[in-house]
Amino acid sequence: MTALAIGDGHRRALLIGTGTYDHPELPTLLSPEVDCARLTEVLRDPEVGQFEAQQLVDADRFTLERAIEEFFLTAQRDDVCLLYFSCHGVVNRSDKLYFAVRNTNPDRPAHSAISASFVHEVMDECRARSIVVVLDCCYSGLFIPGAKGSISASFEEALAGHGRVIITAGTRVQRAWEGDHSDAETPALSRFTEALVEGLRSGDADLNGDALITVQELFGYASERLHKQGIEQTPRLGGEMQYDIALARVKKKRRQRSSRTTGTKESSRRTASPRTRRQPEAPWRVSAASGPARQPVLSDGTLVVHEKYSLHVVDAEARRRYPLIQTNYVGSPAFHGGAAYLPGPSRWLRTVDLRTGKTRRSARLQVSDGLLGVCADILYAPGPDGSLHSIDLLSGDIRWSRPLEMPPIGCAPEVAADNVIIMTEGRRPRSTAANHSGTHIVAIRAATGHPNWSYQPEGPLAPEWVVTDSGIYLVQQVEHAHQRIVAIDPNSGVPLWTFDTAADLAAAPAVVGGLVIFGDVDNRLLALDAKGGAQLWERKTKGRVLTRPFAVGDTLFTADRAATVTAWKLPAGRRLRSYDVLLSPDRQGRPAVTDNWLYLTDSRGDIHALHP
Repeated sequence: MTALAIGDGHRRALLIGTGTYDHPELPTLLSPEVDCARLTEVLRDPEVGQFEAQQLVDADRFTLERAIEEFFLTAQRDDVCLLYFSCHGVVNRSDKLYFAVRNTNPDRPAHSAISASFVHEVMDECRARSIVVVLDCCYSGLFIPGAKGSISASFEEALAGHGRVIITAGTRVQRAWEGDHSDAETPALSRFTEALVEGLRSGDADLNGDALITVQELFGYASERLHKQGIEQTPRLGGEMQYDIALARVKKKRRQRSSRTTGTKESSRRTASPRTRRQPEAPWRVSAASGPARQPVLSDGTLVVHEKYSLHVVDAEARRRYPLIQTNYVGSPAFHGGAAYLPGPSRWLRTVDLRTGKTRRSARLQVSDGLLGVCADILYAPGPDGSLHSIDLLSGDIRWSRPLEMPPIGCAPEVAADNVIIMTEGRRPRSTAANHSGTHIVAIRAATGHPNWSYQPEGPLAPEWVVTDSGIYLVQQVEHAHQRIVAIDPNSGVPLWTFDTAADLAAAPAVVGGLVIFGDVDNRLLALDAKGGAQLWERKTKGRVLTRPFAVGDTLFTADRAATVTAWKLPAGRRLRSYDVLLSPDRQGRPAVTDNWLYLTDSRGDIHALHP
């Protein structure tokens, strides 16, 4: 079937999301708001969708019905109209379909929800030849956490008609799953909408390589992606279509301008003069995740962006995407030698080649999610049984295994002063003073696995530490105060100094050039002397910092909510310059750096490469 290319008519989209409900039988959904926001971004992108997009989130029934009517009745013949819903779906006793709004009563939907018949009637009066309806919802009053319904409804019969295409997130009896919301500050896209956004943004939904993404191609891409992820949803395509409708273009990748474009012949390296030397490559950006994700990790020439249950891998030099790697758990993997180490099914250690996505051979043992650490070709892997394993990654042999008195928590193991440093959590002994927590910092000899020392703080610890050979810097919660930075000796576990903060930390601290540097929630950037803990300077940031501070040489970089990446000259903390980019929040992580590049993940999931 041929595709109707992006042509003369207007390209219009109306996106409706409802996540907040007054009725107790309709649980709150976290995905609809971010579903609408991310899909709107990619549809509006002039290099991708070229749509005039309007989004309405948690609006009342009257507002939504008026918007739907206006949307369809003002359309012209050559327009492309895309209507999108992300919400609960309910059916009445007669098996009629309704889309829930904030004040919907699921027992009386006819008077409190938007009926599918209303949408059908308005579409009948629409003059546009190309109408696409996308529903990320299910059709039932039976709800479970993270799902949007699960009972049959005559959806395709209710909405299908001449010249209309309908895409649903699943079959009549399947649930449409929300994303993982382990971090409430950054809700995840619904599983189905995530696949749609990723297919459009990355261009991977262009299945025939003609630089256009059609309705059928996007449907096929999303269906295959959900299948590979093991999500129990089978999207459906219904309605009538005389031609395939082009929804988006594939964004052109910016290539470095070569000598061919200027008609000049490049001089040989031996005879080149200083004026003809190759200029530094310009900053660039490539699509990676479909929304907010972790800051990138640079491993063996690849950039890895972790997005919940997915690893997006990009060649740092060629900027080429490698196959998507699906994970079984949300915790961050460890990386080494072009491979990712993470728990697989039933928590068995899984080793995945970053470039091919294929599984490598690995040691047979169970490991804990998000607590794997690598240092000097050795993987330190806590197990769910409370043990710690040391694995030689070159040979695959287990060097030693050590049972721990308390299970590891919070942070992946780090190595300092020939000790493996672990944060553990156990029950508070009755003999322990009331102001002590059950959290311990434990040091184990890296060579032998023998215990060395342990330290118990006076309050609970945040999972945001810095471990170096000169000091371990912990973030402790203090009663009747904000937070306290505690420095301890990595050789003995003896406390070195403490510093009480004026406000809570916004992200994990960093140690750079003999300074402990952190940003707080009051938009301050502070530097402490790493040896003695004295405050050396304080600076104001435009917004709250989003990641751990990071450095290239004697230049410090911070990223804040004001969409600014700022460079500071150390040790004085003098402001140098700034870049306009909004990074994706990552309290424990930081962008990847080399001498020539900063690699950052922005709030939309794209990777940026900037010169430091």
